[in-house]
Formats: sequence, structure tokens, C-alpha cells
Amino acid sequence: MGKFIHIDFMPIPTKLPTRTINNVHGQYLTEKLDEKKIEILQKLNKLPYRERKDRNPDRTPGTCEWVITHELFRNWQESESSRMLWISADPGCGKSVLAKYLIDHILTTTQTRTTCYFFFKDNPEDQSSVVNALCCILRQLFQQKATLLSEAIVERFGVGGELYSSFIDLWDVLLSAAKDKNAGEIVCILDAIDECEDHGMPQLADGLYKLYRAERNSNLKFLITSRPYIKIERSFQPLMASLSLIRLSGESEAEITKISQEIDFFIAARVRAIGEELDLESGEKDLLQQRLQRVPNRTYLWVHLTLNLIKDTIEISETKIDRLTSNLPKTVDEAYERILCKADKKKARKLLHIVTAAARPLTLEEMNLALALEDNHQSYSDLKLTPERRFRKNVREICGLLLTIIDSRIYLLHQTVKEFLIQNDLANAAKNDSIWKHSLQPQDSHRVLANICIRHLFFAEFEAHPLDNDTIPAQYAERNIFLDYSAKHWATHLRESQNELDDTAIRSIQSLCDASSKRCLTWFRIYWTGTNTNFPENFTTLMIASYFGFAKVVRLLTESGGIDLNSKDDTHGRSALSWAAGNGFDIVVALLIRGIISQWKGIWLPAGERVRIDAVDNYGRTPLLHAVWNRHVAVVELLLKAGAQADLADNVGGTPLLYAICSGYNDVVEQLVEGGAEMDSKGNKIGALLLSAAERGREDVVKRLLEIGEVNPDFEDGNNQTPLSRAVEKSEVAVVQLLLDGGAKTPLSRAAEMGDEKVVELLLKYGAQPDFEDEDNQTPLSRAVQGGNARIIQLLTSCRTS
Repeated sequence: MGKFIHIDFMPIPTKLPTRTINNVHGQYLTEKLDEKKIEILQKLNKLPYRERKDRNPDRTPGTCEWVITHELFRNWQESESSRMLWISADPGCGKSVLAKYLIDHILTTTQTRTTCYFFFKDNPEDQSSVVNALCCILRQLFQQKATLLSEAIVERFGVGGELYSSFIDLWDVLLSAAKDKNAGEIVCILDAIDECEDHGMPQLADGLYKLYRAERNSNLKFLITSRPYIKIERSFQPLMASLSLIRLSGESEAEITKISQEIDFFIAARVRAIGEELDLESGEKDLLQQRLQRVPNRTYLWVHLTLNLIKDTIEISETKIDRLTSNLPKTVDEAYERILCKADKKKARKLLHIVTAAARPLTLEEMNLALALEDNHQSYSDLKLTPERRFRKNVREICGLLLTIIDSRIYLLHQTVKEFLIQNDLANAAKNDSIWKHSLQPQDSHRVLANICIRHLFFAEFEAHPLDNDTIPAQYAERNIFLDYSAKHWATHLRESQNELDDTAIRSIQSLCDASSKRCLTWFRIYWTGTNTNFPENFTTLMIASYFGFAKVVRLLTESGGIDLNSKDDTHGRSALSWAAGNGFDIVVALLIRGIISQWKGIWLPAGERVRIDAVDNYGRTPLLHAVWNRHVAVVELLLKAGAQADLADNVGGTPLLYAICSGYNDVVEQLVEGGAEMDSKGNKIGALLLSAAERGREDVVKRLLEIGEVNPDFEDGNNQTPLSRAVEKSEVAVVQLLLDGGAKTPLSRAAEMGDEKVVELLLKYGAQPDFEDEDNQTPLSRAVQGGNARIIQLLTSCRTS
């Protein structure tokens, strides 16, 4: 689903109303502020980040030393400057174990340092999202240093719930918190950014570049780990060029040697443990260790898999050890193949289909139901579930070496398991002799899960004993195994399966979407608990089908008649077209624009009221604005062709064009301009937007505003601040350049006072007067003398002389 993006049109308040008016009002405001802070921390808690960290094993003594003793790491750790450290290494070399060790033992939170972290994971639900990463980091920061959750930041979160889904705004909150005088050093550790979502990596790289290019030192340090991918190196190229990034490369020859030596420590420790478990003689342990250590290009992951293979098949004798270790798997892929070739193929395939495509890790209880569910099951009473203790053993017997069970949830052992199993475009072109490698097609995996979820949602209990308004949805879901999963993810699995649905399947989906049924209201209420917005009362069947993009159901409804195309829900006031447009379902949007049709002598003709293209919701937002907000280019095109007005403003004065510019959606901007959208340069909204964009270093937004609208580059807010003065204050050199090129007047005194040489040089180049007196009768030169910056004094003096 598309996510809303919060846009600031007005300057962010720096102060809330005073809390010291009198005791009564003071106490009331304090309580209100505390309530808001608690609410913010709850909403920032997007996922169990500590649990995700602790899933990784502890380091073996003697390992991770290649980093913590390295001069580059020491320099980064001890430096007061705010550079970024990028640690790269090949798969299976222990990067996540290293990150956990650094967090728990080396870079721990102290009185002067606050450490926050996030472990990325390539899964469809949450752990690959940069937005979720920022939410978790902010939550840790505010929990460890409560004073940083200032009144100004609380007020900003209160502007709208959309801020929790906006990378730009969350990043700005992090920078604002870091600038607090009580912040101290803030260390952010991001593990496995190679598993970050594709569209999130450029946002993160751009944010880091803008942070570290500033002249003044920041107290915000980032340590990032990843595989040595070219795309990541390219993303970080501007940082490397500006010397703001230190790279510690684990794939260099010297570091590979150190890592190999540390892997030998790991081998020795694991062999000792297995020796005790299997009661091996010293000679047997020595033989096992020697054979493992002679394999080239060994990794921690390879050692783990190989030793488990040996442990599971070994008969206690030196001869058996000799035979097994004479034919060790040479690669991780070969180890995976051997493990799976021992498994029951049918059971293993279904289990792996589910684990690789699941939107989140399933619990043992949920997986038990998923594997047991059959076509003829109509209620929980039909199920014959295996006792959990026995089922745990069953999972391990099917393909346990490739799975791990932590806190009763089932995970893949490592990201490389998924890469080994899943077939992608490159794999389709490649031929191999493997039975299991690239044997799972994603659409097949989604089809398996879609069928399981849909069969489950048709259980009789959800119609006979539905969720009512007096029951808390989470409690109801807890009583009904698998409902939390099936309700929230069945629609996504169905779409991703790319299934050609027959009439029976379409009718089944229509039945699930029937808003008059208790079954529908039950699963839909459970689903909505994950959206972070108020439940939309009086949703219709057409709205539900449109919201989830079920085009064939929408077609069936519009051809059957008897529906109101323009009805709105009671909570948000949005129509079916608004929901479909906001979620990017262009085929559904096209069907709704076509409207209700009926057949006459074999010809389909319009019948009934047409859809209202510009129907506004309770917030004054049109379907076009929702489509623009979420960058659904195809939907924007359809709506504009259907006559949607491109200049309609919402309740806060935002138009589709302003939102597109502020979000940096240049493709959408072009569409809107071609569709006749114009900038309202007379109002204050455009000036306030320019102020906000300049302060936050949004070069793309500033450039667009100067190009498209006749915006005043010297627009002043209530404090007589201009976009240029804001940009100078934040040392946003590129924005200063844009504004000067656009005709803005120069605030040289401020730049001289702050000691910003680069900005002073730029302002002088554009004709700023070094002797101009400000409101305090001070000149740029006198302010530079007060600041004691010899280089700026020299620049200003030279300018006067010339």
C-alpha cells in the first residue's frame, strides 16, 4: 500500500505555549505533553528491533578483532568529527555478529554517547524499510535521552500521523534532536544495508551526504555494514569524494587473511563443543579441525553448515570422520543442496514456499496450522494439529539446518538461503544441475500462501462468532490462530501470485469483500489495526475491492449494477476512487472512471451516475492528490485525462503540484504542469514552503519552486527570516547558490558571525557588501573580528581593498 508523506508548509514552531502560567495550567500542559510523548514512542515502535539484533549469535572469543583493532576503526571511534564508517565484507563473514558485538560491548551507551541501531533484513513486511529504521532509531534515542524529545519535536509529530511514514521528515527530526545542546555523541549502527529496500537506499545515501558535507562538525556518527556491492559503492561515491566516509573493506587481501585466521578460532571452538557433545577422542577432534581449516575461502556460515551436516550423520569413529571430511561441501550452496537432498521433498518444498514468501516470520503455532490446513477444512474443529513440542521437532527434521527457531518464530538461517532457493531473472537464464538451487518461483510461493490464507478466512467461526465492537481486535486474533496473518496479508499474496482467476475464485474473493457479512468485518478490522489510521466505518464492498486492487471484482460489481460509485466512508470521507488512486491500482481506477455499465443487445452501455473525479474527502483531498502523494504515475495520468482538476487545494492549502515538488517527484511535476497546474505565487504557502525547503537543504524543491513559480526568493516569515538566511544558518551551500542565482539578497553578517568560510566566499562573489551595517550597527567585518576567524577577516578585508 502507498504511504502518506507529511509535508510542512508552515515553519515548525520552536516553542509550545509556556507551562508556567500558573500551577493548574502548568500541570495540565505537563500531563498533556507527557501523554503526547508516550504516544510518539508507541508509534515509533515499528518492530522489535532488540529481538532482531539478538537473533544473531554472540561472537566467538578471538573474532571481530580485525575491525576493533584496525586503525581506521580506532580513528573513527576516537575522532570528534562526524564521519561515517562503512564496513563491507562478503556473505557469511560475520557482519551481523560484528554489529551486535559493537553495540553490546564496544560502542555501548554511556553518559556522553548514545548508541542506536537497526538490523536490515530482506523481507516484505518491515525490516527492509528505511522509514522503519529511522523510527526505531528515534525511539531508542528518545528512550535513552528523554530530554531530546523536546516540545518543538513533540509539536511536529502532532501535525499529522503521516510524519511516521516520511523518511525526509523523520531524518529532519533526527538532525534536530542531534543539535540539542544536551545530545552528546550519537552513534547510529545500521547493519546489512544491502538488504534495504531499493527505493530507500538512495534516500539514506542522500541524507548522509547532506549531513556530512556541512562545514561544522556534527555529533552524529554512522557505522554501516553491508556486502561489497557496486550499487552501494556508487550510492556512497559523493561521500567518499568529500572525504566524509571511511571504508573498512573486509574483502581486501590483508583483511581476508585476518578474517580467515579468526574463522579458524571459530572452527576450533565449534569442534571443541561438538567433541564434548559426541564424546570424540583428541585425535578425532584434531582430524576434524585440520580438514575444515584446509578448505579455501571458508566462511563462518560454511563452517556452521558443514559441522552440522557432519554432526547429524556421524558415527563415532576416526575412519568415519576421515571419510566424511574427505568430501566436504566446497561452497555454502553445495552445503544447502546436500541438506535438502536428505529432506522429504514435498514437505520441504511447501515449508520453504511459506517461509520465503511470508510477510513476517510465522510462529510455530501459525506454521502448524498452515501446513495442516486442507481444502475440506471448514473450521478450527476440523484441524488435527500436532502438539507444539513435536511440531518443533518435525520442522527441524524437514529442513531444520536451513531454518532457525527463535522465540517460537521460524526464520531462514541466513539471507543466502533465500538467494539459493528463489528463482529470479538471472537464475531463469542460467542452467545448473542442482535440484534445489533456484527451485522456488516467488509467484508460486505467494500462491501457496494466498490459498492457505483464503481457506482460513472462510472458517465458520468468523461468521458465527465474529469480532464485535466491544472486543479488542488483538485479543480476538490471539484466540484465533493464524487470523492476524491471514487477515493482514491474504490480499498481498493473492496479487503477488499473479493468478489467472476463474469465475469461482472471483466469486470467493467477492464474498470475502462483502461488507455486509460478519466475516468481512472481522478480517477487515484485524487488517486495519496495522495501518496506523482510524478504522473507516461504513466501508462498502466496492471500496474494499478497490482498496486492495481486485480489478475483476470491481468489474463484476460495476457490471452488475445496484451500487453507488460515489459513496464515502464515514470516518475519512473517501470514495472507492480515492482509495484505489491512493494505493496505485490503475486498472481499478480505469474501471471506476468508466463507471457502471449494463448490457443491451450484446453491447455494454453506461448506466447510472458517473464517478466524481474530484470528490474531496474530510481533509479536502481529491483522488488526484492521493495519487500524487504516493507517486502513482499511471493513476495520475488516468485522472488528468479524465478531467481531474490539478489545482484543487486541500484543507491546509496544499495542491497536487506543491506536494509533488516538495516530495521531489519530478515525473509527477511534469505530468501536472502539462495537465495545466499552476503555482499560486500570491499566497504565503509557497513562500513558507521555500523557507522550509531552504532550511532543510532540499535542493530539488528549491530549484523547482524557483523554476516553476514566480516565488519571491526574499520571502520573510514572522521573524524576518528569509530562505537565504535560513540556508546560510544551516550551511546549505548548494541551496545558497540556487537562491543567489534566483536573485536573493545576501545575509553576509550572519555567515561571517558563524565562521562559514565557504558561504562568505560565495556571498562576496555575488556582490555582498562587507561594510553594510545590520540592525545592530555591526558590519560583517566587525562580526568576523568578534568571532576571531582569521580566514574570514582576510576575505572581507581583501574584498574592501579590491
